[in-house]
Amino acid sequence: MKTSVLEFQLLEDVFCFNTTHVEYVFELESYQKVTGMHESVIGITRYNNDVMLLIDTAQLYSNKTLDLSTQKSVVVIKDEDGMLYGMVVDAITKLEEIESVKLSVALHSDDMVVNHYKDKDADEIVSEIHPLPLFKKYDIPAMASHTLSDIKSSSQELHVDKQSYLLFRVNNHSYAVASKYVQEVIEKSEEFFELPQQHPQIKGAMPLREDVISVVELEPSQKSSDVVVLYCGEEKIGIEVDEVYDIEYFHLSQIKTTQENSMGVYAFYNHNGDVVAIIEPQFFFQNQQSKEDVHQENESVKKEQHTQKYDYLLFLIDNKKFAINMKSVRQVVETDTLPKTHSSSIAASEYVAFISTWNHKAINILSIEKQLNLTPQEEETQSIFIEYDGHIVAFMVHEVDNIVYLDEEEISKSASQKENLMNGAIIYKDEVIVTLNEKFLASLG
Repeated sequence: MKTSVLEFQLLEDVFCFNTTHVEYVFELESYQKVTGMHESVIGITRYNNDVMLLIDTAQLYSNKTLDLSTQKSVVVIKDEDGMLYGMVVDAITKLEEIESVKLSVALHSDDMVVNHYKDKDADEIVSEIHPLPLFKKYDIPAMASHTLSDIKSSSQELHVDKQSYLLFRVNNHSYAVASKYVQEVIEKSEEFFELPQQHPQIKGAMPLREDVISVVELEPSQKSSDVVVLYCGEEKIGIEVDEVYDIEYFHLSQIKTTQENSMGVYAFYNHNGDVVAIIEPQFFFQNQQSKEDVHQENESVKKEQHTQKYDYLLFLIDNKKFAINMKSVRQVVETDTLPKTHSSSIAASEYVAFISTWNHKAINILSIEKQLNLTPQEEETQSIFIEYDGHIVAFMVHEVDNIVYLDEEEISKSASQKENLMNGAIIYKDEVIVTLNEKFLASLG
């Protein structure tokens, strides 16, 4: 049986975490020091909407200390209660699937090392470590963003009159919403469709993975690029924003309430000289159309527009055109905007160009010219993220060309019994375009 692991460099050795426990990874930029806890706890940091303790993994495991003057990576570990720890390591090296055969013996519950395996590329023994037992042994508390006050209280910094808010801008105006309502921040999708008039600020709806959410426009803006996804109970709604720029704690006693206006603003706060309008999400939840109705409308629109049609994404690699079924495509991103994890050139296979993070997950970014027998002539500028059977990878292309809708007779499937990267072709405007196999692509990363 195989299992997925995330390998990383720690001092002079290579270790790994089972990805079952890994929530996401990121590069450490800043943190706030804390005292009064176990010596491996070096501080508190926040990434996106999560706040977590930072753990010196080397100190926890071996009583040695990491050199924090150089760039470090953070692997976010989630415990069985859904709480988060930030494990600081020297560098992420690869994602890999291994045979889950335990070679270690006579382990006891305080051990972090739970398994050993031989890295097939580096020809060295890698230790799999599992830190949760030591967290319990040393009484290291877990935290999510709403428990920051509890952690600071343990270092004699009491903030009983504060609440966390996510700050964002629309045009030149600053807004905030309580962090407890925030589920995630995502890139704005172009796949909006109009809804019947139900509330002046609800612009339309957009897909969110397997769901559909209503999207609020607080004020018209040509620069909106992100959507803040809010949730309350089982309901979700998005707010179009130009940028999300901070998470801050507001003194509750200094929030100046007013009568709720047509944009859901119920209060104002003076934040470092900037007047911030505070949004009440319930204002929109009470007025939005039910998700079932939205979903039904979305499906009926799809049926009307694309009856008996199949959609494919067209793109260019080395001036040659290829296509992939849109059902597997999750997002197209400019490659130079993707963060590269430190030392990510050490990858799981020869087709992995580097490791990046996407939607809080570590993702292998593939370069597939070798598989296509092509010689690259220019830098690949865009990356297409795909998902097959729950596994997500991205592959780099030179240019995304178009999305086309085809009848079944315009699609040709390969008759080969062997799994190949190229699995058929489509006919579009009298041009035959090779289609790529999403299952085979996923296997390369």
